[in-house]
Amino acid sequence: EGASTVVVSQTWNEVHRLNEEIRKTLRGAGLLGQQEVRVEALERVDLTGAQKQDARSYPPSAVLVLNRKLGALPAGTRGSLLVVLEEAVLMDTGTRIVRVPNRFLDHVTVCQPRELLVASGDRLCLKANRQLGSARVTNGEIVTVKEVEAAGRIYLTDGRVLGPEFREFLPGYAVTSYGSQGRTVDYVLFSDSGSRAATNAQQWYVSISRGRKGVRIFTPDPVQLRAHIAPAGHRALAVDLAPARRRLESPLWRKLRRHLRRLGHRALRGLRALQFLHPKHQQTRNHHATQQRTRKLGL
Repeated sequence: EGASTVVVSQTWNEVHRLNEEIRKTLRGAGLLGQQEVRVEALERVDLTGAQKQDARSYPPSAVLVLNRKLGALPAGTRGSLLVVLEEAVLMDTGTRIVRVPNRFLDHVTVCQPRELLVASGDRLCLKANRQLGSARVTNGEIVTVKEVEAAGRIYLTDGRVLGPEFREFLPGYAVTSYGSQGRTVDYVLFSDSGSRAATNAQQWYVSISRGRKGVRIFTPDPVQLRAHIAPAGHRALAVDLAPARRRLESPLWRKLRRHLRRLGHRALRGLRALQFLHPKHQQTRNHHATQQRTRKLGL
């Protein structure tokens, strides 16, 4: 009908399934090019800074990509995990061993290889910010393939080119609720993954508010979906629990705390008195008194 759409779901498992099914249907309808090229894309693995310091968190075939410049190495440099040390991670780029200190681990994106078939007409979702020659690509951007070479170079309909050095992309037919933020289309097609943990009022609002004209919902259980979107989804902070904790304190604990506070003040006064009686402190006071008398005599 010529309307713009975005397909949304709550989980990556459902998004991957949707991308496969949608692409299969488009290819069956003859809407994609006949020539397909198999490329090895890089799918991001979301690891925290603490997880990057634990070798057990990395998938067996992990690929490390610098998402920004690190020393003399430009953004986009790829390598494999060599070893995780106490204070750094060693990355093997094939030509050199790079030491990435723990404080710079946010410069590293951990990915795992994922084989994709790409043809003209395919939509891709770019998953990194990068400068590619004179062109710039942005994380979350949806692009359309014009032509793909056997060597892996991908030409886009907007004139940009994704060389073999840039492989941080996924099929772009379906996205997560988080990935749909900031987009405005005619219709939203929402595919319910059935995951209660990933569904709440905030996620639901983001998903359905992308469409100007409407939203179409696909769910195996409307009653269950209605129940899942009822919770607000706000995460409680530790400070939010502090008032309740204070109310639960016993009178004995409050009395003991006041007693300890008085002991602390008494100890502090004692330390100040000892400092006052210290010979060095007395020498300073005598010198100050001599200066005062000298000023009064006008000398």
